[in-house]
Amino acid sequence: MAKYKCPTLGDCDNANSGEVFERSPGDDVKCPKCDTPMELQAGGQVGPGGPNKKTAVAAVAGVLVLALGAGGYWYMQRPVRAAVDLVEAAPVLVETVKVAIDLGKNAALAPSDEETKALRIEGDQKLANGDAAGAETASSKAAANEMLKTAISRMAQGKLDEAETELAEARLRDPHNVLVSYNVAILRLKQNRTDDALSEFEASFKDGFQYFDQMAQDRDLDTLRKDKRFQELLSRYQPQKS
Repeated sequence: MAKYKCPTLGDCDNANSGEVFERSPGDDVKCPKCDTPMELQAGGQVGPGGPNKKTAVAAVAGVLVLALGAGGYWYMQRPVRAAVDLVEAAPVLVETVKVAIDLGKNAALAPSDEETKALRIEGDQKLANGDAAGAETASSKAAANEMLKTAISRMAQGKLDEAETELAEARLRDPHNVLVSYNVAILRLKQNRTDDALSEFEASFKDGFQYFDQMAQDRDLDTLRKDKRFQELLSRYQPQKS
């Protein structure tokens, strides 16, 4: 009698176990489990207890090969899936990077994270000491800083109306914040409202603006630097270097 095995490893229990079936000439050679045509085996005997050791080893090896193959496929798919996800997210990533680059190239004047954190700590300390008014003032200034940073980001993206809203809210919370006035001036320049921009610059300078070196790197002022009114403001308020 000829010996046959099911070839469908991974899909059929008979194939996975390596079970061998004896068939006489003319007998049906389809797997009794999955109905797949079985493969003729060369040599080997079937013992009374089922498959011999050699057959069992071969079956285990087959299962391992299949498992490794499936795992290899899965691992190969991971970078492919990651690449697809990256492509799908490309528009958002490009916009985010563009804004970051614009902010990096243009030395936008914004409060530091350390300054905002210090204001929040100050507010907590004043509140703990029973100074509710002082706590409210410090917290309002911290909130104004956060709104100011958001406004700068909106301007970098060309969302001037949103930037206007954020700056207005920041000014309500901290009316004499020199960086709020300064960035309102930048917004007015972007809106082609030069006279209003000059008024905002003067308000910022009067309130104690100290960032003249950083201002010199701000490209948003390039169109204004030769304006005699702006030059007069600088001569009045910018400290003279010795």
